[in-house]
Amino acid sequence: MKNEILLRKVAVFVKECLQSRLSLQMYFHNFGHTLLVVNGVKRIGKAEGLSKDELFILELAAFLHDVGYTEKYWGHEEESARIAAEFLGANGLALEKIALVKKCIVATKFPQHPVSKLEQVICDADFYHFSLPDYQDYAGRLKTEWETNLNLFYTDVEWDELNLKMLSAHVYFTDYGENILQQKKALNIAKLKSRFE
Repeated sequence: MKNEILLRKVAVFVKECLQSRLSLQMYFHNFGHTLLVVNGVKRIGKAEGLSKDELFILELAAFLHDVGYTEKYWGHEEESARIAAEFLGANGLALEKIALVKKCIVATKFPQHPVSKLEQVICDADFYHFSLPDYQDYAGRLKTEWETNLNLFYTDVEWDELNLKMLSAHVYFTDYGENILQQKKALNIAKLKSRFE
């Protein structure tokens, strides 16, 4: 019960934080993406046979993994970990659990090099959208976000090339990622390749 109360508090905190302090020009990294990652860690974590305690750590990390974007674009992972530690500490979470949440958040930094099973799960969840049928919508939102926030501009062809390269080089770390998400991602790779034919 205590865990559920903290999860509810975290969900409210993150939603308010992102809605009130995040730039409206964050078309991809917003509360919608956060919820996708939260659902991703639940689905992947259960498929990987994780315990309730492990899933709890992952849900906390998934909710908090992008709050650092309210402070900075580059290096937001470390900022997210700092904000997470502050909020979770103030709400009485044990230090060793806070340390695990922070490790999970920092593990999402690209390029990803997860060490533990928990880190592997959140890394796969952070790129869950690679496997979705509407992947192109997510990619389009990221393109607009980069244009507005980073002054990075790509033609449609350049963007397709970049996405094809990214999806082809990307690997999922968990068994669920390798066996389920990878197959679905392959469909998006095929769609991208067909644009060059």
